[in-house]
Amino acid sequence: MKKLLAGILVLGLTGCLREQSGDGGRPIPVRDSVVQAQSANKIALISITNDAKSHPQSLNMGLTFAKFCLDEGYKVAIFFNVKGVNVPTNSMANDASYGKHDPYKAQIAALAAAGVEIHVCPVCMGDLDIKKSDLMKDAFVTTKPKLFANLGSDTMVFTY
Repeated sequence: MKKLLAGILVLGLTGCLREQSGDGGRPIPVRDSVVQAQSANKIALISITNDAKSHPQSLNMGLTFAKFCLDEGYKVAIFFNVKGVNVPTNSMANDASYGKHDPYKAQIAALAAAGVEIHVCPVCMGDLDIKKSDLMKDAFVTTKPKLFANLGSDTMVFTY
């Protein structure tokens, strides 16, 4: 009974914590510390399946979106797979980029320095004859446990 009353109280308070907008009185949710704390537990997994040659804009957008998620307080992991395993390699030109955006390698290094995990698919690496020693400093050959640690009910996945 106490839990039911507590639940009703929380729902009632949630209704009270809404502001009225100037457009007909539709409620606007107030962001409070509870909502902000919940976003800290969320994970963004960015799956990059394309390389810089075939889809440069897609690659750039995946890296850009990873930064957006990081800025919003998400834990972020990037999973380079399929042809994307060609991206976080030493053989990619240091100045390879899309348009006026920062080079891909610089974006990856900055993301990794900010705490983003840079996973690379071992199966796809084998298919494209990429060795562990070919990977740039911040990238690592992932394992099922490392990758699956980023999958759960609070994970959103975007593929580029």
